[in-house]
Amino acid sequence: MVYSKNRKLIGVFIAIMITLVAFSPQFSGLNRFPDRIRVIEGKEHTLNFRIPFTLQLFAKSSDYLIINGAALKDRMNVNLKNPLSIKSSRLGTYDLEFRLFGIIPVKKMKLEVLPEVKVIPGGHSIGVKLRPDGVIVVGIASVIDEKGKTSYPAREAGIQVGDTISMVNGYKIYTAEELSRIVNRDEDKIVTLTVKRNGKTFETQLGAVKSRDGIYQIGLWVRDIAAGVGTLTFYDPESGYYGALGHIISDSDTGRIVEVGQGEIIRASITSIAPARKNVPGEKRGVFVEEDRVMGNILTNTQFGIFGRMYEPVKNPYYSEIPVALASFAHEGKAQILTVIDGERIEKFDIEIQKIVRQNFPSTKGMIIKIIDPRLIEKTGGIVQGMSGSPIIQDGYLVGAVTHVFVNDPTRGYGVFAEWMIEEISKLKIERQVSNF
Repeated sequence: MVYSKNRKLIGVFIAIMITLVAFSPQFSGLNRFPDRIRVIEGKEHTLNFRIPFTLQLFAKSSDYLIINGAALKDRMNVNLKNPLSIKSSRLGTYDLEFRLFGIIPVKKMKLEVLPEVKVIPGGHSIGVKLRPDGVIVVGIASVIDEKGKTSYPAREAGIQVGDTISMVNGYKIYTAEELSRIVNRDEDKIVTLTVKRNGKTFETQLGAVKSRDGIYQIGLWVRDIAAGVGTLTFYDPESGYYGALGHIISDSDTGRIVEVGQGEIIRASITSIAPARKNVPGEKRGVFVEEDRVMGNILTNTQFGIFGRMYEPVKNPYYSEIPVALASFAHEGKAQILTVIDGERIEKFDIEIQKIVRQNFPSTKGMIIKIIDPRLIEKTGGIVQGMSGSPIIQDGYLVGAVTHVFVNDPTRGYGVFAEWMIEEISKLKIERQVSNF
């Protein structure tokens, strides 16, 4: 009876302690920390909880974990008022748990130990040609037939601006010319279109109308290619893959994501720059160089940029291979970007990482950066269109890429962590392995 009563008292005590811990302002630092932490094999990673408590750290299968310079043998007392260093000499995943008095669970974290990745940083100015997986509808038009009657075949068939037409009468198309040729070639002028909208595919039919000039039309304005100038972020010599731009390519008229059908990158030369001013975006102006000599293909267009395979190795005038930093290793302070502002010459410019945005979900706005290089400010006014993808180098690591500019202050903008771009390369490798299998 006494034993049962003691158990109840202990249970009540633990419940009270858990409640106090949960609502204690001293432990808010733990709650703000992510549930998952990534470290590079053999590299030390430091956590700053700044909590005036000593907790017990538990980890199963922890023979290869070094905590504050000492091997972790299942459990260890750690003073979270001081920085906590973590290092592992073995790849894998560890489950960490912090406990108060060695009993009360306070925080669980998953530690992933990853291999170090080295790449050649970019900075090269590139021309981007991206054909969507079909043609993009950018406008609905009327058609006037031979008798002067006006009709709207596409509108009546339910076609909308932003739709992608991927097939016509069962034939795969990539260009506006192919669309027109099939419509005018087939004797049956009842045209069947395969349409993509918001991730869904459907078919619709319409009647082609013979216009006054004798050409059959269906009342659509379409675009079949997105082209522009951007910046290469990195090249992975081991796999041959590259990453560029740091953000997704959307259609300029519809704002919709351009799904990759066919795409390529080529050399580009910067001929002039329209400097940025407050509320006026600037722009790199360039021309494509040796368009028949393609640098690489475009395999995917994601929120973190475009990715594909290079046909020839890439060189950088400042670096050979450098390691890629995990998002947790980037810090506030000085850094550099590599970009082109004249011709094809890559240059290094000073910037400052003003803020690291800790993210539960990866995004293109992982850090706030500021251009501090006087020459770059004089030439461009800050961050301009075409600079997206410019690699950010800090402490000898590739930490990210330029993505966005602040309209009200063009010297400042956002950067994406290089870690998220490298993950896109990993996805490509897996997809290629599966398709080859």
